[in-house]
Amino acid sequence: MLFRQTLAYLPAQLLSPLAQLAAAILLTHALGAADYGLTMLIFASQELVFLVCLSWWTSFYLRYGGRLAQAGPATALASTEAAVLLLSSLAQVVVTVAIILATDPGLPLAFYASACAFTVSRSLLNFLSERARREAQIAAYSAVQVAGPLGGLALVLVLMALDAATPARVLAAFALVQGLVGAVVAARFGLFVRPQALDHAVLADARRFGAPVVLAYLLSWLGGNVIRFVVHHGAGAVALGLMSVGWGLATRLSGVAAMVVAAAAYPLAVKAMEAGDADGARRQMANNSALLLALLAPAGLGFWALAPGFVPWLVAPEYQAVTLQILPWALLGACVRNLRMHGWDQMYLLFEAPRDMIALDIVEASVMALAAGVGLWWDGVAGAVAVSAWATVVLAVGDAAWLRHRFGLVVPLGVYARVLAASLLMLGLLVGAQALGWQARPSAGPLALAAGAGALVYAAALALAFPRQRRALVARLRPGRAVGA
Repeated sequence: MLFRQTLAYLPAQLLSPLAQLAAAILLTHALGAADYGLTMLIFASQELVFLVCLSWWTSFYLRYGGRLAQAGPATALASTEAAVLLLSSLAQVVVTVAIILATDPGLPLAFYASACAFTVSRSLLNFLSERARREAQIAAYSAVQVAGPLGGLALVLVLMALDAATPARVLAAFALVQGLVGAVVAARFGLFVRPQALDHAVLADARRFGAPVVLAYLLSWLGGNVIRFVVHHGAGAVALGLMSVGWGLATRLSGVAAMVVAAAAYPLAVKAMEAGDADGARRQMANNSALLLALLAPAGLGFWALAPGFVPWLVAPEYQAVTLQILPWALLGACVRNLRMHGWDQMYLLFEAPRDMIALDIVEASVMALAAGVGLWWDGVAGAVAVSAWATVVLAVGDAAWLRHRFGLVVPLGVYARVLAASLLMLGLLVGAQALGWQARPSAGPLALAAGAGALVYAAALALAFPRQRRALVARLRPGRAVGA
């Protein structure tokens, strides 16, 4: 089931972040370091605004949506949901303005307007994707995930062709497409209703469940992004812009790999919990983490090994040196953090333990702020990223130990070891190829050849490391096998 669901979500999970990654790379050629850092800060801040203003309802609906659909009239739930979306949109505008005022209050009014429009429209798409995921509406999920980023990327290309790209215009381009896509999908879900006859019992339950979850998500976001604010205030806007390229590449790549699994995996664990099978949910989370590592490890190591080839080819010269310097540490921190968050941290939600989540995220935010500050003092931007990466590793190990003690987390260390061994074998091939010089040229052909060779070596190593799974897969693909067997 996990493999089937993962494959169904795969196109959306790849195309969406790849489009965002392409936009982030292209903008290095259109914006100066200060403007680039500011634009990426708004991209990252949108996640914060969504967490503060709407994630309380989204997480509640994702966890209990099936029960809500059976418990009361659909009209009351739709009206309640419409009211939540309307009020949260107003709150998002207020919070976005506050973030801009705290960062750089002297920006023009056009930037305030485009940032607010980008934030509200992107948050709507986030909500709709979770709604579609809960209801297993894969087509709607794919439309929300793919159309917005691809359409925004197309408009950014137009702006670059006209030499008219500015932070305000880039944000407005994405906001326009996101708003159109959101309106179409929201109409399909019947969300355009006048708020009336609110279900106050559901709202009360959502607040009780969502309030601690929002606080935990907020602290978690801060733990993942506090380095941006430390660098901005400690080294300036230009340093933030230079760091944002490598940091953004690492976080987006690891996010791609993580969500390929997470989009399908968590709902399966929820179904097991709703059926009263806590042990089944634990096994599902163990399977999720193993599959997640099988994607994150080769993606991170392969990206690092190929970086000397693709960074000079794709990234503007102004950003290349810092990007290559920080990328290994940024990849380590981002991959480990995504493994923790999507591999086992969702047990806090499954076992309804928001206080534990909050405690973890308070520790993470504090440790990451300290790590970024110490690293910046020690070795500038590179030091901030490196120390933060190792702090992330320590936090992940401690978190897994706590979850094992508290909720019986299953940690398949043997599976992890075999996956890492296969990934390191692939890395050895790519590093050897780089030493020979045949894949380090800034062109697509050698890079694609090296990436393909690495993928084949990794797949072969996995096949040798997991013989039982290999035999089962071969049996399923054998010619003459009955359909649906």
